[in-house]
Amino acid sequence: MKLHLVVSNESPAQPAVRTPRQSRPKILDRFAVRVTAPEVWCRFLHAEFRNPEEVAAHFEVRFSTACNWWNATNRPSADKVLIAMVEHGAALSAALEAEMGERRAA
Repeated sequence: MKLHLVVSNESPAQPAVRTPRQSRPKILDRFAVRVTAPEVWCRFLHAEFRNPEEVAAHFEVRFSTACNWWNATNRPSADKVLIAMVEHGAALSAALEAEMGERRAA
């Protein structure tokens, strides 16, 4: 079986219908999300947990990992974020909104 690519430079019989452009929200700055992730996670942890020991027990991580999160030194892995989304969705969203609001205001 052979496939053939057919290319035509002729304009179509009927032009495509174009809808008027609508304004779109600012494109997500993925680098900024990566940079602010530890602060968002830290803000979330401080709002939901009393101390790093409680964080370590809840997410089943080493105490040193919990301390790094607590101090916004490192960001969590995806599985921990997913757990937080399921179990503490509102608090995690609030932490993200607060951080993004501060970034916009600055």
